[in-house]
Amino acid sequence: MAKDKQIKTTEDLSFELAKPFDKSEIKWRPARMLKDGTTAIVLAYVDVRTVQDRLNTVMGIDGWQCKHISYGPKTICHLGLKFNNEWVWRSDGAGDTNFEADKGAISDSLKRAAVQFGVGRHLYDLPSVFVKTAKDKYGQAQINPDDCWNQVRRKQSDIS
Repeated sequence: MAKDKQIKTTEDLSFELAKPFDKSEIKWRPARMLKDGTTAIVLAYVDVRTVQDRLNTVMGIDGWQCKHISYGPKTICHLGLKFNNEWVWRSDGAGDTNFEADKGAISDSLKRAAVQFGVGRHLYDLPSVFVKTAKDKYGQAQINPDDCWNQVRRKQSDIS
């Protein structure tokens, strides 16, 4: 016997797309370091696979598509989601990144386009926080995610 597939409204899908990610899915990276390299202001982000998983889970594998084009030094992602059997498109772009430049631009542009549908938008509501950093053997700044979340919690607390 076939399982009934409940049809979700645009509002239901939009709500599910915009649900906050679990803390375990959120990563942190330095946005700006102090000159001595011991402290950084950090930004929260999710990787592109997390965004793709959200799109697959909410929209289904046949409910979203994207295409990328180069526009000068930027990569533009056109992201289409199917609502009520109609494609709705949003676009956004990103430049090359410091690590794997082309791949980074493709990933970042998809993530930025997904934000326009609410995916990961809650990350922009997190306060800016400074945390201590340590250098790894390659000289890259290492950040303890627990320190980041502790600083966020302190900043969001009514009692400081």
